[in-house]
Amino acid sequence: MTHQWLIGSRRSDREKKYFEEKYSTCYVSNCHCNLRGPYTGTGDLLRQIIPEAYSKWPDLILSHCIEILSIAPELKAVIPVSVETLTSLAIPKERTRYYSKLRTLRMSNGLIDLLLALANRERMGKLTLVFENVQACDQLDAEFISTLLRRAKSDLIQVIVSSSEKPENEALKKALQTYTEPTAILSDIEQDMGIVNLSDEQRLELTKRYIFSDCTSDCEQELLAYEATPIEIRQSLHEERAESLIKEEQWSLHLGAIPFHLERGTSEKSASEALFKAVSYSINMGFYDATIDMSLRGRKLTNWSSEFDNSRYFTMKMATSLAALGQTDDIPTLLGEVYANTDDFRVHMQISYGFSMYYTRHHREREHEKAKEWIQKAIDLAELIEDEKERAFQQVFNQNGLALVELHMDNLEEALRLVTEGWQRLNQVLAPDEHMLHRSVLLHNKGLIYVALKRFEEAAETFSQVIQIDSNYPEYYFDRGNLYSRMGRLDEAIEDYNQAIKLSPPFPEVYFNRATAFNRLGDVEKAMADYDYLLDIDPENLDGLLNRATLLYQVEKFEMARKDAEFGLEIEPDHARLLCTLGLIEMSDGNNDQALKTFTAALNKDREMMAAWTNRAVLYYEMGEYDRAIADLTEAIALEKNATVLYNRAWVYEAQEEWQLSISDYTEALAFSDADEQDIYYRRGLCFIKMGDRELGTEDWNKHLMFGESPHVNEMMQLLPSLFVSK
Repeated sequence: MTHQWLIGSRRSDREKKYFEEKYSTCYVSNCHCNLRGPYTGTGDLLRQIIPEAYSKWPDLILSHCIEILSIAPELKAVIPVSVETLTSLAIPKERTRYYSKLRTLRMSNGLIDLLLALANRERMGKLTLVFENVQACDQLDAEFISTLLRRAKSDLIQVIVSSSEKPENEALKKALQTYTEPTAILSDIEQDMGIVNLSDEQRLELTKRYIFSDCTSDCEQELLAYEATPIEIRQSLHEERAESLIKEEQWSLHLGAIPFHLERGTSEKSASEALFKAVSYSINMGFYDATIDMSLRGRKLTNWSSEFDNSRYFTMKMATSLAALGQTDDIPTLLGEVYANTDDFRVHMQISYGFSMYYTRHHREREHEKAKEWIQKAIDLAELIEDEKERAFQQVFNQNGLALVELHMDNLEEALRLVTEGWQRLNQVLAPDEHMLHRSVLLHNKGLIYVALKRFEEAAETFSQVIQIDSNYPEYYFDRGNLYSRMGRLDEAIEDYNQAIKLSPPFPEVYFNRATAFNRLGDVEKAMADYDYLLDIDPENLDGLLNRATLLYQVEKFEMARKDAEFGLEIEPDHARLLCTLGLIEMSDGNNDQALKTFTAALNKDREMMAAWTNRAVLYYEMGEYDRAIADLTEAIALEKNATVLYNRAWVYEAQEEWQLSISDYTEALAFSDADEQDIYYRRGLCFIKMGDRELGTEDWNKHLMFGESPHVNEMMQLLPSLFVSK
């Protein structure tokens, strides 16, 4: 059985289709974004499933509390909040850090992990999840449903998507085409479309029904009646509906139906205030598409002359969200609009900072000098603030922006000076509990600059300090784990990656880096498990595909390795490292001609790829083309001279009986600390003997034997029996 996609103009007809199946454990979620805005359908599902699940498996539910409470905040009445960070605790005026745009995808994957765990036979068993009105879902529901369709096997979770038409979201359309079986649902009963013969009372009742469905009803009569009803009556009914929803005291209604109805009422002020509240929550949760949508609606309700603060708020939050999503073309226009509509130096300071970040971080062609001019203007304007604490904070905040610009300009020492002085000044001026979020950000930035300066011990100490301040922020553990990995402290790195995984919905980078650490420790099984999970949540992760293919090749699972390499090359046909890995797989399968083509394709893409030169040289050697093998190894040596490649070229020279050239490469290889001295002394000694210099050969073989047991004793006794007489 596959996932299903039901397409029909009326919900009642679609409902007949899935209700007639009589699924044992079935949850129906209405995804129409008019109801609760972002995550309307996903939140609906959670409100249905979590209370019972928490009563039976509290530890499992608590391990996913971040995802659950971010999407369905009403469930705080059911689940205790166990993990807070300085970001989530910061009051609005102290909020200086926003979530990554990828956080919502992480939450989707975390929830899917939870649902898969609940669908286990020992818990709830197979689940059937119906998502209704998907044609009107928001971007975040679309992201969740498309990810669920890809990850959930229908024998554990049967997904039924129900819509009146195709959704607009491209990713969801692609997922529906790939993972579902579409079924057209035809209506067997004609609706009475007309309202001409209806009384005023009947029309009013239809209008009320439409409004109290939050304008999600697909009844044509209700829509016609609504459109024919005088606007004053409609406005009154919208306000009545908003009042009734406010009394329900469910926070997510403030993201959807409440502002929706107030926008259609008589008070633009009430609607603006409702949108202000919704925007504030959405941007703080990282719901950036929703923030942009609601900010646009808010801007239509306000004007610069009489409601400057609200106009500025909606405009700035829209600009911040566009920056977070990487949609930056309109940011200068938005910032300029705010700047032009006030003489307030505080606002000009804020806008100057915004322009600086735009030019140093978001502009298609980074203009760091221009960014520096804008941030210096912000620093100068901060001097005008009378309150000492506020002046200190704003100056340090903007100097931290200058430090970022200096970092981008490779002025690392200056960047370090700015953040260090800023940290010290805030500690002197502010109370211990003031602006803790930004102080932790400063300290974290200091650690990152230490890393850039390769002052790793100081960076590690700084990251440890910031973790003491904000112990539940997963990225801090991730960054320290990465540092420990660079320092070779792999066990500590893995501990930090474990903590980051515990504190955050799943994100691919931490699993990739932990897998790499496991692999370096020789724990192939754990490394493979992490790569498997990484590619479950991010199937087109090219680095993950490359590393898993390489690991599979090393354990001689060549067909599985081939699948990963070939899939990666479907995504990026010219990926040099994947081509090189596929070349190795072709060699292992005896496909020398194809291997040669693949290695050559890798080198055509990247002439500085050491592995491609050396592996093609090995292939040439095995094919008996010694001159070409030597040519490739010579190219590799030009890129990076090391013991291994010198040894390999010496070996090929041996095959050509070029004893002196071979001796020269072996001698040079011995200069490297990682050289296999025992083996090189044997091979160089053999070359000396082959060219008739038994004295130097004897000297090398004696050195060889000093390392202990030798696999070459029989050959040595035949060629130089005198070596063993006294022994």
